[in-house]
Amino acid sequence: MKYKEAQAEFQTVFDHQQTASVPKLKPLFESLNISVKKPLGDSNKEISYLKGEISKLKKKNKRLREGKGTF
Repeated sequence: MKYKEAQAEFQTVFDHQQTASVPKLKPLFESLNISVKKPLGDSNKEISYLKGEISKLKKKNKRLREGKGTF
């Protein structure tokens, strides 16, 4: 199945609020290059790390704006 055909099929399912079986969805997903597998590794650790880094940068910017200099 080609990308455009799969896209049209999905649009039909969504427009008419139809249910689609798993055997029917699998080739559609493959054609659209969509994966429903869990990502490898622990992405929660990465997200926590990035949130911490953003928080540190916000605090640093706040201190700089208030004139307290760098830490």
